[in-house]
Amino acid sequence: MAHVFLGKDGQLPSPEHLDQIRPLDRQASNFLWKFEHEVRLTSFSPDSGKYFRSAEELVFAEGEERRIKKWLYDRGVPFATTCVLCFQPDCAFLLTWKMVIHYSMDLFFGHDTVVWDRSLNWALYYDHNDVFHFAKDRIYDGEAEQLKTLELLKQLKLV
Repeated sequence: MAHVFLGKDGQLPSPEHLDQIRPLDRQASNFLWKFEHEVRLTSFSPDSGKYFRSAEELVFAEGEERRIKKWLYDRGVPFATTCVLCFQPDCAFLLTWKMVIHYSMDLFFGHDTVVWDRSLNWALYYDHNDVFHFAKDRIYDGEAEQLKTLELLKQLKLV
């Protein structure tokens, strides 16, 4: 899946971008994959209403790259926010929200995907039917979960 960050000419991203994209090893990827399922981050809309106070949706069609990027930008997540993106149990990345937006056309295709940050207070869901759901204000004791998550990420030496 690392090929999603290659340019159309097959070139690696710029050093600036590479500094904001961190591939994770198999152990970390598997851990985060299981974690997503355990805390129900993989629950796609309409189930997101069970776990978040609010959710927004964007249905789009091919050729709407500008609209998609603007919608993602308008979610208000700071560019420097480190996000988790797990494609499979053996393929995950830590990347900034800026890179999520920049590479959105390559990251979101063909299969359901979730992006989240360590606050667990929001999640971006991509449904393979070309629909984004951005859910926020998670319904649970976020502080306790955030501390638990941070401790687990420290154990994996991800923070």
